[in-house]
Amino acid sequence: MLNVITAKDPQLLAECLKIRNTVFTLERGVPQEIEVDSQDIPGGECDHFLVVYEGKSVGALRCIRTGESVVKLQRFCILKEFRLLGLGRKTVAYIEDHYREMGISRIEMDAKYEAYKFYEKCGYQIKSDPFMEAGILHVKMIKDL
Repeated sequence: MLNVITAKDPQLLAECLKIRNTVFTLERGVPQEIEVDSQDIPGGECDHFLVVYEGKSVGALRCIRTGESVVKLQRFCILKEFRLLGLGRKTVAYIEDHYREMGISRIEMDAKYEAYKFYEKCGYQIKSDPFMEAGILHVKMIKDL
């Protein structure tokens, strides 16, 4: 069973950051000082989400409003051993429903280039040429809800 939990308290946020550290810093080599920033605080501008599968914390993401009805999805990751189980697609669908209910009409992101096909399958469209961010190739993607 999959649950996506809003990480409003420091303990849940710490769990999100632990997963992000595993995926982005240890696995992908993104420097910690780039991966964690001033948005990673309880009660900050970002909404943080913890992905829980069969009682285990397996993924994390954060979203920040960039306009009145636009949210930017950031730092989305699933631990390696839980990939290819459909959890990413279900999590994206949950996030879209969550924000649609809040009146958000568009989700945008800077997706890792290696993951753009996943997001295309979820209905996102590429809106930029590839660019480097944190030493990793990315593309801008959007989806109107």
